[in-house]
Amino acid sequence: MPDMATVTTAREFVRNFSRLKRTAANGGEVLVHDREGRTFVFQAKAAGPSLGSQLADLRGKHPTGVRVKNLKGFGRNRA
Repeated sequence: MPDMATVTTAREFVRNFSRLKRTAANGGEVLVHDREGRTFVFQAKAAGPSLGSQLADLRGKHPTGVRVKNLKGFGRNRA
């Protein structure tokens, strides 16, 4: 968990939305200041899925037609 909030302007928030969205999804808090001096808090309701769980969902889902490689026969003691 980040201990400090990320502070940005509304214009920079629009430009860097994907990066700031990732910050919020990882448990951070993004404070957005607009021209009128108002402050908005951008924060995710729940933590997003971890990278490991995202990759586990993809494993074997898309057939590529390429045989999966292994290390059999490489290195010493090629039995």
